[in-house]
Amino acid sequence: MKKLAPLAIVATCGTYALTAQAATMDERLAAGEIIVSTRDVGAQLPEATLQAVVDAPPAAVWKIIDDCANYKRNLPRIAESKQLSRIGNVAICEVTVDMPMPLSNLISVTEATATVGPPMWKRAWKLIRGTYKRNEGSWTLTAFDPEGKRTRVVYKVLAVPEMSVPNFMIRRAQEGAFPDLLKRLRVASGAK
Repeated sequence: MKKLAPLAIVATCGTYALTAQAATMDERLAAGEIIVSTRDVGAQLPEATLQAVVDAPPAAVWKIIDDCANYKRNLPRIAESKQLSRIGNVAICEVTVDMPMPLSNLISVTEATATVGPPMWKRAWKLIRGTYKRNEGSWTLTAFDPEGKRTRVVYKVLAVPEMSVPNFMIRRAQEGAFPDLLKRLRVASGAK
């Protein structure tokens, strides 16, 4: 029994540290911070994750995320967007990303599967064809507050273009696009 006591203390301290860290993350999100992180997934580029809060209910934000036909109107750097088909919760979408000169625009046709909440709304996509080696990711929306008037947005993306673009340029483009992406999402969803 005496041997288990130190393990219990370590486990308790570890749980407290994780809870404090989670509270800090929620405080940062509540203050309007956009948190971006990357994770090595064994690809040419890391998977990027954006976390933020939008001051609108998840269902309002979901209308923007699930409507790939209007990405050109609602999201940044989209030159063209259209929904090719939808059967149940699966949509096939074609999106053209506007790249800076002298680079060619990037085109993807993806299959996106939707999970419609509450409590969670999720759109996960994978590449069918296009000018990418890999293009996959997800949007996950949940209520940030008990009233459901604010949305926690988690956006994950792993996009590796076929064209030869220096990794630092792709990373810089993604990092620069994330704040604009959130701003446009907030405006499109009617956030205050």
